[in-house]
Amino acid sequence: MTPDTTLESSAEFQFVCPACRGSLKTHDESYECASCNRHFPVLFGIPDFRLRSDRYLSLEQERLKATRLAQSGLDFAAMLDLYYDITDDVPPELAQVYKSYHQNGPMQASHSIHQLALSTQDYYLDAGCGTGGSLLAAADSGARLVGVDIALRWLVIAKQRLQEQGIDATLVCADIESPPFKNGQFSKIAATDLLENVYDVNRSLQVLSALLDTKGRLWLAGCNQYCIGPHPSTRLWAIGYLPGPLRKRVTTFFRGVDSLRYINLIDPCSLIKAGRKLRLDLAFVAPKKVATHQLDSYPKLDQILIRLYAWLAIKPLVKQLLILIGPAFEMILFKTEGEPNRNPLFHKDTQ
Repeated sequence: MTPDTTLESSAEFQFVCPACRGSLKTHDESYECASCNRHFPVLFGIPDFRLRSDRYLSLEQERLKATRLAQSGLDFAAMLDLYYDITDDVPPELAQVYKSYHQNGPMQASHSIHQLALSTQDYYLDAGCGTGGSLLAAADSGARLVGVDIALRWLVIAKQRLQEQGIDATLVCADIESPPFKNGQFSKIAATDLLENVYDVNRSLQVLSALLDTKGRLWLAGCNQYCIGPHPSTRLWAIGYLPGPLRKRVTTFFRGVDSLRYINLIDPCSLIKAGRKLRLDLAFVAPKKVATHQLDSYPKLDQILIRLYAWLAIKPLVKQLLILIGPAFEMILFKTEGEPNRNPLFHKDTQ
């Protein structure tokens, strides 16, 4: 991807400065804000509009890691292996789980794409796109595809993956809390496992709402803090119920590192309430649906637990309970001008 193939090639789609919201001038390998004179580089064909890095690495460290991946000459699968080989703070037992998560991303995302009913009329933003699984799943929809992530290293891997599959999508490196997009530019947005990783959950929800057009729909999915089983990020049972200091000690003891140190623990009820304040009403909420026919890359215990969960999640009474105490949830919110539904958890359209 070059600047000529990114969003500004469309008159109705233009990047804006993430700092001051001013217009941008395009150069060969960078963008420049006409108002505040900030410069934003294009690295490996990906515009980098970050004002800050994620909480794991500095901008310099992150760009060095992305460079190593980009210059590796590896295919997607091998590049993913390399990423975890050079990432010291992910224990081996979790690295395998995380790799399986990325490898199975398109299959998992196909459900959200179906629920959002993407069409050729849609501008679709995958917020926190990671290695591009949702973009692959949306490729046949005909929608205009945009993936944004604060981690350039993930986007380098995503770019390789999309190129291997011949998928046309725009990748943008940016902080979702300071996006380089104008308000109202997207008709459908998916944010799967995003809100756990942002700096400010409420700010991120505000931005996602602002980026939607007047009839836009927002897909949210994530891990549930109040899961009574193994939390997907740590594989530790009921870890979300522990107070912060004790949770840190327990996670560090069992995993060798506090893998939740930069994770926001979220739950569906809190997000629904936060959405109502932004006039985002609930279309549906449910236990997160999982694909069960591509589990070979997961550890055996995980395969058993995933299949058990998938079976329980279709039982009507258990299904409602799993929204509250299951491992993960999914929902669609939509913009409304009226008063949002006041009994959202058991909404008439809950699936």
